[in-house]
Amino acid sequence: MWPLFKKLFIVITAVILCAACEGNPSHQPISSVFGKWLAIKKNLIPPTAGLEQQIDDFCLTLNSFFSSPIGSLYQMHYPDGIQYLAAVNSAADRLKTALRNNDDITLYLTAVEIDASLNQLQRIDNSLSDASQRDYFFLFFFFSLLVIAIISVLIVQYARLEKAKNRERQSLVFSREAIIAQEQERLRIARELHDTVAQDLWRLSFQTENIEKAGESAERSKLCAEVVKGQKEVMQRVRSICDNLIPPDFQRRRFDDALRNLCYNFERRTGIACQLVIGDKPPPGSLDGDMQLQCYRIVQECLTNIEKHAEATETSVIARRTVRNTGDGELLICVSDNGRGFSPPDRDSREQLRSDGHYGLWSVYERAASIQAAVTIDSEKGEGTMVTLKIPYYAEKT
Repeated sequence: MWPLFKKLFIVITAVILCAACEGNPSHQPISSVFGKWLAIKKNLIPPTAGLEQQIDDFCLTLNSFFSSPIGSLYQMHYPDGIQYLAAVNSAADRLKTALRNNDDITLYLTAVEIDASLNQLQRIDNSLSDASQRDYFFLFFFFSLLVIAIISVLIVQYARLEKAKNRERQSLVFSREAIIAQEQERLRIARELHDTVAQDLWRLSFQTENIEKAGESAERSKLCAEVVKGQKEVMQRVRSICDNLIPPDFQRRRFDDALRNLCYNFERRTGIACQLVIGDKPPPGSLDGDMQLQCYRIVQECLTNIEKHAEATETSVIARRTVRNTGDGELLICVSDNGRGFSPPDRDSREQLRSDGHYGLWSVYERAASIQAAVTIDSEKGEGTMVTLKIPYYAEKT
């Protein structure tokens, strides 16, 4: 990793030095050195007037290049450049001497020597340029990866933020719906208490007042017997309400036993025949306590709707399971009646059900969704109703 940073540092330094050289006219680039030497070679054979001045300018340009920051960079990476500089300066002096003496042989040999030295400088320049291009590429590649990494991190953080916002919105919606459900349940309990317990207590109070007004002992005994009977009915209604409110203890009680007790109490309370059929049960541990409670409440809500609206004489609750090759399967619970039936809502939207006043159906769909179950309602007017609940379960892996 350190060599890569070293190369990046060198490239950045070179860029800064190039900018410094462009801003300083006294620092000549290496292209000026080669350009001036080519102009000298054109006028070398035969020699033209002012050639010595051109050679002096060439030497000044060469020395200016090596004294520039870029020349220093050349010398830092290629120390042999100093030797080439000394060789070219010495050859330039000999070249001027040969011009004064009209020594064509020395003139030619010295020019060849300068060409060889400049060729060496050209190779150094090409090598450094190739290295700089590679370093530029690595620099670009490094920064590209850095930008991609930053963008990826921002995308991940944005996704997490959106997920957190969605969870917060869902939590707010759930809290709001939970509060509404609580208020509806309170309203239902209050209405049930008012229509049953409160009315019975009012009737008992009226009968108690009549006992004091009764003149004969036989009439008072009859009224007292009616009051005792009414008290027992009130106590039975209160117990029934408590049974509906208190969830079964599935840790101590099996799910099929809870359904059996629910159907028994329903038949005894309403007089509607209720048949319970339990087929193959899911393996132990496949349905947790919450899933069993939600299934129980859905069946309870279906029976409550039958009692209030169906005008049925018979109802049945069927629970059985289907098994796949993997050992997983579905628990099917069907609650049906022979009542008057109804037209199910066109849309299963929970918000639509609630806004239309179908709080019982809305509760069924809400509870089913909480355990990832599916609910279907088949009903026609005069043909009864069937509610089917499909609860997926997964066998324990050994």
